[in-house]
Amino acid sequence: MSLFPIFLKLEGRRCVVAGAGQAGTQKIAGLLEADAEVTVIDPSPSQAVRELAWARRIALYTREFQASDLDSVYLVIAATSDADVNQRIYEEARNRGILANVVDVPPQCDFYYPAVARRGSLIVAVSSQGESPHLAQRVRDEIDALLPKELDEAVDQIGERRRRILREHAPGPERVQLLRDLVYPRVARA
Repeated sequence: MSLFPIFLKLEGRRCVVAGAGQAGTQKIAGLLEADAEVTVIDPSPSQAVRELAWARRIALYTREFQASDLDSVYLVIAATSDADVNQRIYEEARNRGILANVVDVPPQCDFYYPAVARRGSLIVAVSSQGESPHLAQRVRDEIDALLPKELDEAVDQIGERRRRILREHAPGPERVQLLRDLVYPRVARA
C-alpha cells in the first residue's frame, strides 16, 4: 500500500462523526480546528459534546446513525463502539464517494490521521500508513523536540516576505531565487 500525503482544506465542508466517545471526541476537536462544519451522531453523547452543540460549534443528533446522515457530506469518521455500524457507515460512504475513516480499523480507512507537530503555520505530519500509530507518535515527538519553540514567528515572517515577492516579482529564475533565499540565504563570497 502506498499513501498520497496531502493536507485537506476542510473549512466550510460538511463532515460527520458517528460516535462521540473518547476517539470520536478527539476527531471532533481536530475537525473544528480545521474549521469544518461538523455534525455528530451519537445516542448518548458526553457532556463535553453536548456543550459544543449548545455553543453552536457542532450540529448534534442524539440518535443512531442513518444512511441519510451522509447526504451532502465530504468526509465521515465512524467511531461508534459497534463494528457492524462502523462497517455499514464505511460501505455507505464508499458507495457515495465520501472519504471515510473507521477509527482503529485500517482496512476501512480512506485516510489515516498522522501524528502532528505544529509551530504556527508549519505542520509536520508523520504516518506509518496505519502499521504502528505509536511509532509515528514517537517519531513525531522526536521531530517536535528538534523544532525551536519560536519557529512559528519565523514562519509568519517568511510567509509575509513570500507574499511580497510573489506580488512584486514576475515569475522566473530571479523570483525563484528570492523565494529560496528566504529559507536558504546565500553567503556572500569574498
